[in-house]
Amino acid sequence: MPQIHPRPSRTRRLLTGLGALLLAVQYVAADAPELERKLNERLLTNTSVSGSKDRASESGLSITPLVEAYLAMTPPPMPVGDDFNLTTIWPGMPGWNAVAGWAASNERMAEAITEVQDRPLLGMRYGRSEVPAAWQQRDVVIDVAPGGDLTVIDFPYLDAMDTIVAFATAEFYRRLEAGEYESAFTFGLAYLRIIRQGCEQEMLEEKLWFMDNLSAAFSTHRDAMYAYLDRIPTKLFQQLGTREYPFLKPTDDQRLRRLALPEGDRIHISVLLDSVFDAQGQADEAKFAEVFGSLQARQSPLGLFGSRKQWARLARYHGALDLSQEKLEDVYDDWWRRWRMRQFAATMDIPNVYSGLNEVRYAAIRLAVQDLEEVFFARERLVSDINGTIYSAGLCGYYTQYGKWPVDLSPVAPSYAMKRFDFDPYNMDYGGLVYTLLRSRTTIETVRYGQLFVDGCLLYTLGRNHIDDRGKEVSDNGAIGDLLLWPPTRQLAREQGKIVQ
Repeated sequence: MPQIHPRPSRTRRLLTGLGALLLAVQYVAADAPELERKLNERLLTNTSVSGSKDRASESGLSITPLVEAYLAMTPPPMPVGDDFNLTTIWPGMPGWNAVAGWAASNERMAEAITEVQDRPLLGMRYGRSEVPAAWQQRDVVIDVAPGGDLTVIDFPYLDAMDTIVAFATAEFYRRLEAGEYESAFTFGLAYLRIIRQGCEQEMLEEKLWFMDNLSAAFSTHRDAMYAYLDRIPTKLFQQLGTREYPFLKPTDDQRLRRLALPEGDRIHISVLLDSVFDAQGQADEAKFAEVFGSLQARQSPLGLFGSRKQWARLARYHGALDLSQEKLEDVYDDWWRRWRMRQFAATMDIPNVYSGLNEVRYAAIRLAVQDLEEVFFARERLVSDINGTIYSAGLCGYYTQYGKWPVDLSPVAPSYAMKRFDFDPYNMDYGGLVYTLLRSRTTIETVRYGQLFVDGCLLYTLGRNHIDDRGKEVSDNGAIGDLLLWPPTRQLAREQGKIVQ
């Protein structure tokens, strides 16, 4: 069963479902270049990457070599999607020989991934006109305001990224099957770094895609450690746990505090607000009625503002443009403060600015702004996957050295894993990863695969309920029970016949 489900549409509709509802109002395409300019300026001066506001140069961006190699690739042996992606590709899958042949025949892509792994940014620019014609022809673009509709941003380039990540996974396993373990993990680290670069893209939709895929990619590394445990040298496990995974991006720490919150959505909403207020800074009744009335009627037919007539009236009482922009800034400033805080600080329990917005004076912002709670959850999961992979490598190093699992984690660090990454993002006391040495075979209940048998040891984080369920009930994202990191549930399920392909 796949864990990554490529989205059938790569559209980021700022106001959910709004594009299909704009029948009478079409925002002029003249606003799109300004939105593109602002988004690209933000992207290329990402201070979380460089530590300064110097504009990133082309040589610091990975996207061009990657896309040029992608355009030259041969087609994959099966369509990339639910049945063929980074979580379903492995040597035991049906048609593996064809998949391995496809990976081997696209050496240029492997070279591109290796070449750009140390660049600071992926750097996929916003706007169809911002990329070469060949990219446009293959829809490797971010389409801002397609057809002049300023409320819509499309991300079809993520389809290309799906293929690149699928290729990278296939090449990783192809090298492992060839017994080239060091080469495989060296390449595996390279594509992890590129996915991490993509986490600095500016729109929420993109950031979540890259964060989710980075979590999944780390999980495939744990799958490989488990499957090839008796063949991978101890020294390689030590290197992965102490010098490679911890420094995937040198500025990252065990909490991913330098990962930036997506700012592109704020910019998008700000430009959209400009377009629905008149020259005096007052809400335009006709535009409000068309845009927000249609949206509200679709989302909540029985809601308070469920008609265009009601939204026309709301426009008369809505805060002026300058006040609305100020409130938008306040909402995002509040989220930024929370993003930088320790996740269980007392101030995190204070209601956020968004929840306190006046439902009449700032109705447009309440409707337009996307809840960023999901990106907080995605960061917690990603922290678990990174820290857990570091310590999984450390555990494997210890096991291959001594032929047994340790009683606790104390002998694992610093010899086999970097100690500071012994951190559980779900532990309200800011404690470490949970480790249990199993005295006998035990059964765990997984959300995805049902019951699985486990031997050896368990390594996990607490999950969103912040309760130690002792690994008895686990999920792969922490939403239910504990988030089990070792042994990897997907590889266990494969070996125990729980995955039907």
